[in-house]
Amino acid sequence: MEGVRLVILYLAVPSLLFSALRQILSWTKRNNGATKTIPGPQQFPIVGRVHDLDRFCMWKKFKEWADIYGPIYRTSMMGQQFIIISDQKIAEELLVKRGHIYSGRPQIRALFDHKTGPGYVALMDRHDIWTRQRKWVHSAMAEFHRSHFFGVIETEVKRYLAVLLLDPAKFHANAREHCGRIMSRLAWDDASQGKENGDSADRTLTQMSVSGPIVNTMTPLWAIPWALNPWKKSERAREDEQRAWWLNSFHTAKRRHLNGDLPKDTWSSRYFTGLQEQGNINLEQTPQEEEFASCMLGFQNLVGVVTISGPMLFFLMAMLLHPEWQRKAQEEIDRVCGNRMPTTADMADLPIVRACLKETLRWRSGVPLGVPHQAEQDDEFRGERITKGTIVMACEWSMNRVPEQYPDPENFHPERYLEKGWPTYQEPLSRYPNLREGKGMHTFGFGRRTCLGQHIADDEMFVTGAGVLWGFNLNKKKCVKTGKDIEFDSEATNAHVILEPLPFPCEFQPRSAERAAQILSGYAEIRDQIRT
Repeated sequence: MEGVRLVILYLAVPSLLFSALRQILSWTKRNNGATKTIPGPQQFPIVGRVHDLDRFCMWKKFKEWADIYGPIYRTSMMGQQFIIISDQKIAEELLVKRGHIYSGRPQIRALFDHKTGPGYVALMDRHDIWTRQRKWVHSAMAEFHRSHFFGVIETEVKRYLAVLLLDPAKFHANAREHCGRIMSRLAWDDASQGKENGDSADRTLTQMSVSGPIVNTMTPLWAIPWALNPWKKSERAREDEQRAWWLNSFHTAKRRHLNGDLPKDTWSSRYFTGLQEQGNINLEQTPQEEEFASCMLGFQNLVGVVTISGPMLFFLMAMLLHPEWQRKAQEEIDRVCGNRMPTTADMADLPIVRACLKETLRWRSGVPLGVPHQAEQDDEFRGERITKGTIVMACEWSMNRVPEQYPDPENFHPERYLEKGWPTYQEPLSRYPNLREGKGMHTFGFGRRTCLGQHIADDEMFVTGAGVLWGFNLNKKKCVKTGKDIEFDSEATNAHVILEPLPFPCEFQPRSAERAAQILSGYAEIRDQIRT
């Protein structure tokens, strides 16, 4: 094994030398230019500051540097230039007002050809494939949101509550499967793919995260020849498996649509109906067209898992750790809903629940680094040149901890959205707070790269979160030996681009025998509607 490591290292040396030469040339060009006005930590030859960044919680170092160097600063890693932002107004200036410059996506080394497409619309550069896919997905999401996703969320939440009741110990894994079921039902009318969907999403996130394959930080290693390159072989197998799954689901849905067996409240039915309205009655397509569509629908299906399961688990954690807010939310739910499970129709009447959800996304950012943008051309900001290719990161973790905007930022305060005097308070409370708009809302990104799933995240987190609080009390587990509460690290995560907390101990206690019976009867009502 030692010999193999040495061979890999020596094969990477030429690429490392090339990176060093490129770094030296870039320093020469910058030193001949104007005096810098954007500060930053001291940079070291070749490596920049990659050596003191923890791949598993990089956002904390970025926050530390923001406290030293201010709301916008520079750094570099292995020759790649970075601009790190921790101020919402600066982020809006660059990523929204100058979105025509800062809407590229950087290369994720452990993924193949993601910038050119058609696999991952959120990771593509801006080109025709990106435009076509994003336009279709935006329209489909908006159309389905107007019907609140045709009751699919409520149906699956009834199942999820029954699963929590019967097997509470597996709540962590079942939360991801729950989100996967909703997305697979909406995409293909096949909720049975929920677990596969969740697992595939997790593997994809691993590949695109700095905490994943080492080639995402030590990029020259990717240049090692195929025969000796384990990272390329692993990714080729993963992506081929994922694409085959998407394409098979697409073909199955197409056959069902032609046979009149595919429900209209699915994204695949919407796509096929659109083709037929254009005159393609038999849905005849080239392999390239099928790849385009299966990837568009497949990624839309996939990304809706990871963007919701993590925040949902953090919400359960927040309610566990803050029982006073759990009780306030439950009292509100009981007053409004009584003996029935909450639905999207109750959103206007449950501001405390919405405040707890929104504060969760601030307190434990689901995307703490933000999704990086890349400058598509040279620009100038505050008198300093920002060169094409510079990666710009709006660090969500830092922005959520600006004390002027979020007083006492390290602690959980849903009242910041409910009581006058807090900077984030907005009226009317029948509308605010929510996850789609309003003050303190940058979780879903900026400008032309804003996430298209805000509406489903809002609906799904609300119905799931309110449903769990309607059905259960969340209590700390106690040590069987000492009888004391089992404590855990509330910041321990999988360290992906989109976070999930690591499994934590939680007791789900039905709020009453009657409520447990209502959960089971609710599941019995919908059992025949779902493909288990």
